[in-house]
Amino acid sequence: MDIRSPRRYLRSIDGYMEKCKSVGKYILNFLLILAVGIFIMYLTVGGEIGSVFEAVKTAKIQILAVMAGIMMIYYLIDSLILYVICKARGYKLHLRQTFVTNMTGVLFSDLTPSATGGQFAQVYVFHNQGIHVGQSSGILTVVFITYQIVIITYATLAMLINARSIFQTAQSIWIAVIGFVVNVVITGGFFLVTKSAKAHDFFIVKFIGFLAKIKLVKNYEKTSAEVSESFKEFRDESAQLFSQKKLFFEVCLCHAAKLTLFYTLPFFAAMALGAPVALGDLPKFISLAAAVSLFNTFMPLPGASGGSEASFVMLFGFLGKTVASTAMLIWRVFSFYFGLFLSLIVVAVSKETKGGIVKAASGENVEEEQEVTPEAGSEG
Repeated sequence: MDIRSPRRYLRSIDGYMEKCKSVGKYILNFLLILAVGIFIMYLTVGGEIGSVFEAVKTAKIQILAVMAGIMMIYYLIDSLILYVICKARGYKLHLRQTFVTNMTGVLFSDLTPSATGGQFAQVYVFHNQGIHVGQSSGILTVVFITYQIVIITYATLAMLINARSIFQTAQSIWIAVIGFVVNVVITGGFFLVTKSAKAHDFFIVKFIGFLAKIKLVKNYEKTSAEVSESFKEFRDESAQLFSQKKLFFEVCLCHAAKLTLFYTLPFFAAMALGAPVALGDLPKFISLAAAVSLFNTFMPLPGASGGSEASFVMLFGFLGKTVASTAMLIWRVFSFYFGLFLSLIVVAVSKETKGGIVKAASGENVEEEQEVTPEAGSEG
């Protein structure tokens, strides 16, 4: 202990304790993900749990390796999207740096309810790479706009082309329709609030005012100012995006490619188990996977745990109870846990994520605590 600065020492202790509490929250979220996943697995499989684990043992290693490769390409495409947008904005980041930024978002999105911590953490890493908070928020806004456009378009085409497969039961209809409506409402509402002054005022005054009255928002003035600034950034960035048609097309194409790859995972999971599937079944699998993805959008638990497993077994029930449940287990490992552990390693070893990353992921302002060197934006 430095006896010359007891206050500094006490502040460091307080900071350490706060960090431990934040880390503890993420650990609890991870345990919650596992617990809910295991519980849903038990409900869907029941007494056949032994058969499921026996089936897992017979899975073809070569196909599992293909699934791992698909997820690596998926994350690389995500990183490429950030790289392309940053390049268009004049920032000289390397693909390695945008990979770190992307995987940081993956980690904190997976560990927070409704993926709320991912963008905060990405803003923090961008800041360490030399990009101002306002600019990085704009970059992530472009990613959000294009992703929502592509996923809605993709889901619409999938449901129209393979309606018979998706709308085969009342449950699958609800999954697809509710997920589609939620995505459209979120995207449409965001556009409406940023384009319409009346909608903007209603959201700020009425909605945030209501949240303040029921104590969910502590500081109405500060929150209103932050939301207004976010909408302004969204408005400015969307205007720039649609004026740069080539950038818009490139980013949307990348989103479409990564989603197509991601939606093939259930097909390969079934193939790994030796299920009687052929290449001609791939469009059906992709369509059903798109419906599962839509449903996960409005799941409030970290990692969309619970909803992902249940909706998968429901929509892929035609494979048979044991095969569907086993395929779900394999699919979940690669679609979620693979990225979770990969992102954990990236965040742990990268110097650009050191410092207040946990605090930043909670939405707290850490910009003043960081020093960014002039060459950060061009670091190799």
